[in-house]
Amino acid sequence: MTYTVHDEQTSPFAPADDADEFGRRRPTLPAPPQFDESIYRPTAVIESPDAPITIADSPELSDEERKLAAERAARREAREAALAAPDVRSVAKPEPIVVTRRTTDRFLGGLALFLLRLVVAAIMAVRGLEIVTNLPAAEAQFAATIIPEPAIMAMVTGIAALAIAVALVFGLLTRVAGLGVTLITGGALAFVLWGNWSVFIPGRSGFIGEFELLLAVVGLVLLCVGGGGFSLDRSFRKSREKDRLAEQA
Repeated sequence: MTYTVHDEQTSPFAPADDADEFGRRRPTLPAPPQFDESIYRPTAVIESPDAPITIADSPELSDEERKLAAERAARREAREAALAAPDVRSVAKPEPIVVTRRTTDRFLGGLALFLLRLVVAAIMAVRGLEIVTNLPAAEAQFAATIIPEPAIMAMVTGIAALAIAVALVFGLLTRVAGLGVTLITGGALAFVLWGNWSVFIPGRSGFIGEFELLLAVVGLVLLCVGGGGFSLDRSFRKSREKDRLAEQA
């Protein structure tokens, strides 16, 4: 059987035109695409509001474009100047705490309040002992008034008077003790001594309850002023001032 040239070209076993000497087909790559370079022609580009305007094929700018470029340049310079400036912030310095010594903490003021406290403490201690040691008489006196529960109120008043006396001696909670003195003596004036319409007695000097009225006013003074320099209250106040100064420093 003979093969012709036509059979050799159409035979599947015939070597291809792009085959190598061993009969393997060489890989063929597709042709690169053809692009139109005209699409890359530069045009007017504005990258950002602050970027300069570049106009292709136009060596000169219009008046409006020059104005916009000048405004952007001015903004850029202002921003760069603001960024370059140091960040100086005014920090308000705390005002120093000036501790002024009270007049009552000085020697004469403290001594006067100390003596006043001792006198009032002695009076309240005597009154409290009289009530506690003679409760029936105190209950009868309270029962003659509109105060409820005379037995309980007599005991409470006697114990409170003794506690006030101790507090005034040491100058501890002096303002609270002064309030207690005012309440006890003021209650005695309102419910016991000043029950009648007239506080004056014919043939007697002064008026009824003048001693209790004086104690009530003294208690009000201690409530407003405090214990003075010779007291435990002043020591506690001084320690608080030192702690405040240490925190401020």
